[in-house]
Amino acid sequence: MTLTRLDVEVFDPHTAPEADLVGYHRVMEAWWHTDKPDLPPLTYDDCVGRLKTPFPGFGEQIHRVARRQGEIVGFATVDFLEQESSHIALTEIVVDPQVRRQGIGTAMLRALLPELRSRGREVVEGWQLTVGGEGPKWAESRGFRAVHTVLMQTLEFSEAEPALWDVAVPSGYRTRRWIGAAPEELVASYAEARQAIHDAPLGELEYQEPEWTVARVREHEAELRAAGTEQRVVVVVHESTGMVAGLTELGVHPNDLTWGYQRDTAVLPAHRGHGLGSCIKAEMIKWLLADRPDFQRIQTTTGATNTHMIRVNHQLGFATARTTVAVNCELAELERVIARL
Repeated sequence: MTLTRLDVEVFDPHTAPEADLVGYHRVMEAWWHTDKPDLPPLTYDDCVGRLKTPFPGFGEQIHRVARRQGEIVGFATVDFLEQESSHIALTEIVVDPQVRRQGIGTAMLRALLPELRSRGREVVEGWQLTVGGEGPKWAESRGFRAVHTVLMQTLEFSEAEPALWDVAVPSGYRTRRWIGAAPEELVASYAEARQAIHDAPLGELEYQEPEWTVARVREHEAELRAAGTEQRVVVVVHESTGMVAGLTELGVHPNDLTWGYQRDTAVLPAHRGHGLGSCIKAEMIKWLLADRPDFQRIQTTTGATNTHMIRVNHQLGFATARTTVAVNCELAELERVIARL
């Protein structure tokens, strides 16, 4: 493709014509194939479904598109995180691999900066840049620094050994599970148990884990329902106190019911060392397959220094598919760097 004028425009996926959605999918599919080769091809329905109905919990989302002669060659998304992380603009910039190194990513970033400044953001952060790919190198050249390394781990059911999931519930505990809203009698201790995720290593990310309260739990559940995301939760309850001691959660996006993303798994400090994490994760797997025999995979992310959870996942059949890095840069510094280019 010859170098011609580049236009960066606001993009609304809900009003975009079909031709633009097709162009968006073409760029994302090429990026997916290049930067996420461990995953199945990105279908049009899944791609556009995620665009129009993103996973909830990341605040308001905006998009910019880069065009050459009307053809989409790049795409940028910003999530304006809220509450504890309301100073962060979580940003993803994708350029068609065939036209990289032509200033397209930088042009989209430059176009976004005034919007980030007007919304009072102080830090621009990007997650899941594939190590060994073009993303980390480009980010470093634009002033970002690597702040956290994360392993992408996948459980492929077609390759897994079901015997790995025969994990007994430790003595003195029992499991509970639900889809959607936490039972009223458990929601308070469930919120307290969710606080244990604060112990998970986050490197030097600016992102802060939520401060979980009953109200925050109910708000999050409502967001998931509104987005059509099926939220499955397995908890382990301490028999003598009736309190939730640990939990794991998994979301199934409505646009592809064959895979799920396992987010938080956490155990309160007083209950660690009994194998509760393995127990509840194994129960989640068995429950999911009993309900959905055609389910294909579970994906999860684990901090590279979280050796315990990496080992637990491997024992359950997860494989480390790729390594990613998160980057960030103060907005003021980014503005200075971009102004010099």
